Amino acid sequence: MEVCMKLNLDARFETVTSRPYSVSWQTAIGYALAIGATADDLDLLWEGHSNFRVFPTFAVVPTFAPVMKLLMGLNADLNRVVHGGQDVQLHQPIPLDVPMISTGKVTEVLDKGKGAVVNIETETRTDAHGLLFTTSWSIFCRGQGDFGGERGTAPVLPEPLENTPELWSGTAHTTKEQAMLYRLSGDTNPLHVDPELAQKVGFSSPILHGLCTYGQAARLTMKSMYDGQWDRLTRFSARFSREVYPGDSIEIKIQPTNDAQCHRLEATVGDRTVLSHGVMEVEAV
Repeated sequence: MEVCMKLNLDARFETVTSRPYSVSWQTAIGYALAIGATADDLDLLWEGHSNFRVFPTFAVVPTFAPVMKLLMGLNADLNRVVHGGQDVQLHQPIPLDVPMISTGKVTEVLDKGKGAVVNIETETRTDAHGLLFTTSWSIFCRGQGDFGGERGTAPVLPEPLENTPELWSGTAHTTKEQAMLYRLSGDTNPLHVDPELAQKVGFSSPILHGLCTYGQAARLTMKSMYDGQWDRLTRFSARFSREVYPGDSIEIKIQPTNDAQCHRLEATVGDRTVLSHGVMEVEAV
């Protein structure tokens, strides 16, 4: 019987500050390609474009390092953790070539019996721009629960309007190389490239990063519903419910809520719901 490491719950109260991080045009373009940008998205892929932009969900890239540092401080078994959900809130566009600093802290560690859920929040700022974006990460630590902690409560989400047609639906097509592209953004977990490891932990082959599916859904939705006005995206939150394999086609559905600027999102691959509890908020014009 495998014995799992115990979480270091004393580390819950630590705050981590990142090294300065600057977004280069190469890194911004690499991320855009990894989340499925095409030649039609020239303002994401050509640094000489008059309106060259960093796609909003890039916010997960500079905050990945402090999140990992916090997980290591908690003694999380990084070979067994699963990314459960992600929330990004944008306060202003992400600038190029400007040093930014991210601070992260653990907000709660929930005891789910067979595992633990670690919720982490980050803030990223620059001296010139102030607060750029905040992120919330939900990480499931398999086998590290049952420590007598609180289970937590389900989040309250805006309900989709009943008996109302979908606002939009579409398909994001991934390639066999999608995870290999996304790894260049900093998440080099071999689960996304090593067939032997993937099979060892129960998958038929390497799986796509949840954050890649997340970015794909955000990009295609903003492209199709808002004509590529990327900076109008102010928040995107979703739960990673099931695995996606590179090469899968992801069906995305957007439903309205009582707030015209807030939508519900769900993404499926076949009969698997891969993104659930999705909430997108878009700035009004």
